[in-house]
Amino acid sequence: MGRLRSRFDLTRAGANETEASLGLTGVGCITLREERRIEEAPAAYKPITPVIDAQVQAGLVEVVARLHPILTFKA
Repeated sequence: MGRLRSRFDLTRAGANETEASLGLTGVGCITLREERRIEEAPAAYKPITPVIDAQVQAGLVEVVARLHPILTFKA
């Protein structure tokens, strides 16, 4: 539900993807299998901004911080 791209799609396209296009620039990555590192890249997930914006407009929440990934872990 939260993924923008499937793990299979990312693995298949991985050789052609750059760290920047995957959102991995400046993000540490720990993995037991290097070829699976791409599967948890930030760009693999849908953006949360539209969901948060809708909740703010409805008066349900107030944004107090914006988080950015600094580390991904894939076992």
